[in-house]
Amino acid sequence: MPSGPVSVSVAGTRLSAAAMDTITTPTGTWPVSDLGPVSGGRAYMFGLASRPTWWSVCIVRYAVPGDTTVGERSYAISVSGVETTLSVLGGSMKCIDNGEPIAPSMDRIRAAVTAKRVMPYSSAAFAGWPKSPTLETERTTENRAGYVPGRIYGRSGMNNAIAYAITGAGGEYGSSRGFISGDDAVMIAAALAGNTTVFNDAAEQARIQTLYGLSLPNLAIWSENHNQLRDPQVPLAGDRPYVNEGTSTKADQLGNEGEWCAPDDYPWLSQIGATAGSCYSHTRDEAHLFNHGYAYWLATGDPRAAVLQQAIAAFALASVYQGAYSDGRYRTRFSYQRTTMNVWSALWKLQDVAENASSSNGNILWSRARALKMVGDVFADWKAQLAKMDAGTSVYERSSSIFRGIDLNSDNAYSNFMIQLYGPEAAYLFASKGEPAMLKRIAENMVLRFGKIGGTRGVYGKGSGSGFLVLDGGTMPYTDTESFVAWTNDGNALPADSFDGAALHTVQRAYWSLKLAQDAVKRGWMDAVPGIDDAIARMEAARSKTAPNKDTSALAWKHAAVSF
Repeated sequence: MPSGPVSVSVAGTRLSAAAMDTITTPTGTWPVSDLGPVSGGRAYMFGLASRPTWWSVCIVRYAVPGDTTVGERSYAISVSGVETTLSVLGGSMKCIDNGEPIAPSMDRIRAAVTAKRVMPYSSAAFAGWPKSPTLETERTTENRAGYVPGRIYGRSGMNNAIAYAITGAGGEYGSSRGFISGDDAVMIAAALAGNTTVFNDAAEQARIQTLYGLSLPNLAIWSENHNQLRDPQVPLAGDRPYVNEGTSTKADQLGNEGEWCAPDDYPWLSQIGATAGSCYSHTRDEAHLFNHGYAYWLATGDPRAAVLQQAIAAFALASVYQGAYSDGRYRTRFSYQRTTMNVWSALWKLQDVAENASSSNGNILWSRARALKMVGDVFADWKAQLAKMDAGTSVYERSSSIFRGIDLNSDNAYSNFMIQLYGPEAAYLFASKGEPAMLKRIAENMVLRFGKIGGTRGVYGKGSGSGFLVLDGGTMPYTDTESFVAWTNDGNALPADSFDGAALHTVQRAYWSLKLAQDAVKRGWMDAVPGIDDAIARMEAARSKTAPNKDTSALAWKHAAVSF
């Protein structure tokens, strides 16, 4: 691609670049020009003041309510006479540029950890456990092929250039499960360890993931009335609210349930491993929230990475099918634990963008005020719903409260893994900013399970698989914490003094949930939670007797977050 300044034509029509805004991030000022409307969307050009030869042209394609197809629209682009194509899916942003604008920096990652914008990821997380993963990247074949603006990101949500399994498929994968992806975690860990080889490979991988992440169908859903993302709950003037979960007569349905069918003449069939005429699923969901690109944002300050983090937050908020409250307050999820905690994780990154990026004229990025209102409203709503649950009298409210659940469970079993695998990192970070309520609640759940019950029994209770029984056929055969512990112990053959038969990653993150809470108490971020020290000691004793020996291969770098 040519060096800038450049002229741009789409479908043979020269586009006029109108200076629109300047975005400021920790790495500089980024002028943005409006290139005007294109078929089904709009085009923009990004620049970087410190590198006047760098440019990026991005096309946003508007989402169509109710459209569940995953169809590409190919735009013929000429950049100063160099002909190319840009393939854009509905409800997405696709960019082309003439190289990386800012080299990812290990120093910026280290500075972000020091500033408590992200937690340290370290091999210290694996000390004392039976496995310590090798610090290395895991790149798909499609990712190693590089970023190709003219084609779809991959043949399916399972197999693509971002990561394996960005879908809601069952399994503990490195992508779309937890606070950040395993790839982001490796990038952060490599920076802290000073491992240049791994960091550079991870950074190359992350750039591709960020650019393709923006291109996912119905993720970066752009406003037709404003030069920024749509707000799913409190829409911008002239926009409608939208949802991606459930149905609503008051909102547009903009989910992404659909398949992509490979055309016979598709030039990239071999590169993406697709068969002409075959159709492939691209379904994603809010329970497995897309979690790539945050480390790249921290390492580069690229505003396109900031847009991706805002788009992820929008996707999380769009999962609340009830929408905002009538008085304009944002609403949170309060069921299905990982979905509730995915909202927390997304809003931490949204808050970070709001605090570290700004636009001079209010374009491209949501305003700081809007983003912080999202965060504040969601916290207030979660606290209000938690208080209502704790005061409730139904068996579902009482059992969820006694279990110290983080949201309302309307089933016989509460998840035995979601709290510790999806929640503690965001909770710890928010505690460092003066919001300790969610970390305190997580700690109370862990103290109950691993301090009062203990061992493998504390992982599974009376249940099996992924459920911890809190009701018996819809009835509650206990009245308080002590009788709940007694009921769980009654006739239970699972060990309470060892972790024999327990999943390693589930136990390891439960342990670190307690360690993070303990650290927050010591730092004065959070009031003491009775029993934390004893629960940690009991877990260490159980580990010494028999360490967790199930699903050991699942322990990975995304499980490596430790205290500051």
